Amino acid sequence: MSLICPLCGKYKPEDSLFCDVCSKKMNSDFEINIHERDELDLNTTVVEEQSEGADNNSSLENRSFDENKEMPPAKKSKKAGISLFWILIGVIILIGAFLVYNKTILTESLEQRAWETALNKNSVSGYLDYIESHPDGIHFDDAQAGLMKLKEDEAVTWEKLKVSQNLDELLNFSKQYESSPYIPLVRMRIDSLSWISALKINNVESYSEYLMNSQSGLINGDYITEASKRHEMLFQSTPVNTTDMDSIRATVNGFYASLSEINHSGMYKYLAPEVYRFYDSGGSTREQITGNLMVTAAQIGDRRFSFEPNLESVQYVRESNGAFKINVPVVKSYSENGTTVHLPGYIAHIEMNSDFEIKSIFESKPFPGSP
Repeated sequence: MSLICPLCGKYKPEDSLFCDVCSKKMNSDFEINIHERDELDLNTTVVEEQSEGADNNSSLENRSFDENKEMPPAKKSKKAGISLFWILIGVIILIGAFLVYNKTILTESLEQRAWETALNKNSVSGYLDYIESHPDGIHFDDAQAGLMKLKEDEAVTWEKLKVSQNLDELLNFSKQYESSPYIPLVRMRIDSLSWISALKINNVESYSEYLMNSQSGLINGDYITEASKRHEMLFQSTPVNTTDMDSIRATVNGFYASLSEINHSGMYKYLAPEVYRFYDSGGSTREQITGNLMVTAAQIGDRRFSFEPNLESVQYVRESNGAFKINVPVVKSYSENGTTVHLPGYIAHIEMNSDFEIKSIFESKPFPGSP
């Protein structure tokens, strides 16, 4: 290593980079510890890269200025920290604003909609829903008042509906007072009236509707077994032969017209020579049957039944021997105190031979004890 100081040109120790004077000057002026190994190597490299003959003091001052220029990144880091702080403050403000909106505007809007729904329903369940979901709502007292009013009206309304024949009124009651203790009784009444309606129409469509309403839960279905039987009786499961159907209808219509008028010759025409079942009287010849009917008609006087078969709903099956099994809905009527009483819901079960003569007839009644 050179014994000449590269800064002043004076003698220096062999193991030192600079002379003692220059070393002290650098320590005091530039705060560089030239005795640390790593920084000695760095300064050596910087000095060697300078051109020979350049002013050594200027080079060191320039180097010092370059090092000072590396400070700005620290300022950028500080600015970035300040920006992040304000971003966080902004996020907190937005979250707070949302919570305030949710607590006030949105909550009030939801409550108002719930109250409007309760008013539109005007039912016990509607007011209860509002009370349960908004126990501190501004309409809480109104909901309680509406609920109590409905409970009072409920008992009064049911007293009127106990004997009502209006199915729509009962259905409206069950919708308006869903939690009423009268609901089981209302459903029984609805089911009973639905069954009576099916019997009045007394065709395959009416029984089908009753069955569907029972299966869907709209009505209790207390008469579902009887409805199934009657639906099967009147459902035409085999293809219809128009000629056969016309002949069957002609016999059915002629027989019931004669029976209503107690027409001996007419009934004789439509009965087979031997009838093995005639309603509940057992079998006999057609002469005996028509004779007995004439006697019975004279005994009952004016309280005489008339019969109206529903020819459009005739159902039949042709057997292998050419005979027919037939089901046909019938309405019975009679006069009482100048008023005509209609009794729907009968289904006549008739057997005819191949000549379309009645060899058996009996009926299913709408209710036990029906005449």
